[in-house]
Amino acid sequence: MFILLTGNSAAGPSELCRFSPRAEADFIWWGITTPAMRSSFCRGPLTHPVLISRAARFLADFPTLVVRCGSIDAPVCPYMETGARPGGDPAAGPAVPGAKLLWDSGFSLGRLLAGLCERLVIGESCTGNGVTSRLTLRALGYRADVLEDFSSGKEGSSPWERASSRLGIRPGDMIGHGFEAATELGDPVLVTATAITAGAMGGPDILLAGGLPMLAVSAILRDMGEKGRISISTTTRTEEDLGGAFGTISELLDLQVQRAEIGSVSDGAGASGAVLLSGKYDITPERVLQRVSYLCDEISDQGPGPGKEEQ
Repeated sequence: MFILLTGNSAAGPSELCRFSPRAEADFIWWGITTPAMRSSFCRGPLTHPVLISRAARFLADFPTLVVRCGSIDAPVCPYMETGARPGGDPAAGPAVPGAKLLWDSGFSLGRLLAGLCERLVIGESCTGNGVTSRLTLRALGYRADVLEDFSSGKEGSSPWERASSRLGIRPGDMIGHGFEAATELGDPVLVTATAITAGAMGGPDILLAGGLPMLAVSAILRDMGEKGRISISTTTRTEEDLGGAFGTISELLDLQVQRAEIGSVSDGAGASGAVLLSGKYDITPERVLQRVSYLCDEISDQGPGPGKEEQ
């Protein structure tokens, strides 16, 4: 099963080549596009991860579950509701209001899915999680140049300087307090992904699909004492962009690493996991990329009018 967790965080803007959580969920599920998506899809190289996730799902038709955990707008597609509120700015206060209740919901969902599925792939669509994952990893003692590279959309001091000043902490000061780190510095998707994984451990094969956000999930799990097998995937482009940090931190966390070879596409919206999951249905990465090319041609033919469902 492919799970997409959708949420928003006030910590920062969306990453490049990403869209709103609602738009990404509806596109992966239905193939419905927004004007902004159509405009972006139809120019330049194929670099949007949500295209990969949609193409893989279309070809493999694997079971998919959208879980809304703190997104501002609900998707049109069917989804499961956690009741989570959007994440706050870690510089201003605790980032995940109601984190304990959200953890309980996610853990229960993980336990449920463990009895239903042999394989779980967890992807994310959450604005600001490039910032929250860096904050969380630094608070838990991980070091890499990329963790100091913040794009918060705000001038002045960095997100780490503002958030750490509020909490009175230095890098590594929250080792042994992983859940508190997620509550204070993370986002609703981060908490939910960690809880689902914890609840499902020991059952199905679990693959965390993403770059820094899923490294942060893994770091929290290890900090909370989880010693079981944790698998993580990313695209080769994201691994290159992280400048060695992905491999280094994965090794420190004793993660089983899988890579999706899909050219210049960065990870996001579960793209790497969707490609790897589609492989279980005998769909090759080359076929996924061919479908992406077809999708872009089809979307280009739609023109700038209202969004349409993929045929």
